[in-house]
Amino acid sequence: MNRAWWVRNGVVFLDGAFVRTDVHIRQGKIVAIGTDLQAEDETPVDCQGRYVWPGFVDIHIHAYGGADCMRGEADVRRMSSGLLENGVAAFVPTTMSAFPEQTHQALCGIQAVMDHPQQRGALVLGAHMEAPFLAPAYKGAQLAQCLQAPSVEAYEAMVRGLSCVRMMTLAPELDGALPLIAELRRRGVVVCAAHSGATAEQVHAAADAGLSQITHLFNAQSPLHHRSPGVPGAGLADSRIVVQLIADGIHLHPDVLRIAALCKGAQGVALITDAMEAAGLPDGRYDLGGQAVQVQDGVARLSDGVLAGSTLLMHQAVRNMITLAHIRPEEVIPMATSTPADALGAKTLGRIQPGAHGVLALMDMDWRFAGVIA
Repeated sequence: MNRAWWVRNGVVFLDGAFVRTDVHIRQGKIVAIGTDLQAEDETPVDCQGRYVWPGFVDIHIHAYGGADCMRGEADVRRMSSGLLENGVAAFVPTTMSAFPEQTHQALCGIQAVMDHPQQRGALVLGAHMEAPFLAPAYKGAQLAQCLQAPSVEAYEAMVRGLSCVRMMTLAPELDGALPLIAELRRRGVVVCAAHSGATAEQVHAAADAGLSQITHLFNAQSPLHHRSPGVPGAGLADSRIVVQLIADGIHLHPDVLRIAALCKGAQGVALITDAMEAAGLPDGRYDLGGQAVQVQDGVARLSDGVLAGSTLLMHQAVRNMITLAHIRPEEVIPMATSTPADALGAKTLGRIQPGAHGVLALMDMDWRFAGVIA
């Protein structure tokens, strides 16, 4: 990502609108925007009228292409390389339920790639811990025997001084959750609710303590009822909360995707993949946290039929929001780029502007992925 590029003849997503202009990239950073500039050492890239978007930011992804972040550094590096080729500029490897020593080893692998990034790969922004402070009744594909009550002490037993944790998903109704939320927020960790039977009131109280996201809205959480709105209702109603959506057309009906987008807007939705190792691979038998997963027609399920993550890619999620949920592209693009980036304070990601990260995704006129510039 150290070459100089002159990205020309593209329709660029710039300041919330599509503009015909050029983008100039040097040493992995956008240095200028405009058609009247070109340095002699820049390599021209003719976009042939395609859309030019910021590289995607996936803040909830377990695995990709047969690599799983729970297996350590080598797998995180494989994820980094593969995701970049799918237009992902940055991602947050997401751990799942495991015993404390296994979780610590997974975090060590993520920390190693943060400290020494893959030479040609998507940036690792940190770790997202989706366990173990979850409600057993809403465990989904998480292992019940590895779940714990939330506490700072239990968290420290897994992290042990590592600095890579950027996100934590927990059930805010559990005893000890609110003090942990407040402490994590003090440390700069983004706290999310899911795998939870919380009431709306408990979610709002958690937001008072520092919770700021709902993980995979509607999935593995108390349902939305008109007299008891639960986790999703609170997430949709509370302006302090960003909601994560798995836009694969399986986890959520297209109408639900549309409802969430209309409620929250471009700055209130973060598209995620929640992908497991079969993402980018054909149907077959795979693994998720030591559990056998059968993938058929792109749908990943445990033997009991429970959904086990997804095989979604970020560019597919974007296209689904446009074509299935019928949300304007100008609204959808931030959901996959600047909104998740901003949620982690990564202000140089998710936008096309001088000084921003120089990974760009190309999309054709039918909103299909057409390549990456990196």
